[in-house]
Amino acid sequence: MSPSAIAIVRVQAFPGQAAALGLHLSELLVQVRQQPGCQSGELQALAADRWQVSTCWASQAELDAHLSGPKAQQWLGRLGSGELALGLEFESRSAE
Repeated sequence: MSPSAIAIVRVQAFPGQAAALGLHLSELLVQVRQQPGCQSGELQALAADRWQVSTCWASQAELDAHLSGPKAQQWLGRLGSGELALGLEFESRSAE
């Protein structure tokens, strides 16, 4: 089954937090893969202090439901809080 929606999050680590951020993202990805409609997820190091999480979803509606849910909001809030990451970029697109 090919995905209908793709979500990409790029995250810049706070100085000295690259390894902790990578571990945190890896743990989050395990949980995201269990969300309804998530078909796959991948974590990639773009640089020594920059990470990318890519997920594929069965439908845009399932991706939207995930993103608006309390777990995703909590995860994104922690990433954006400056605790582990300086900031993040989010991109969502149709796979078609």
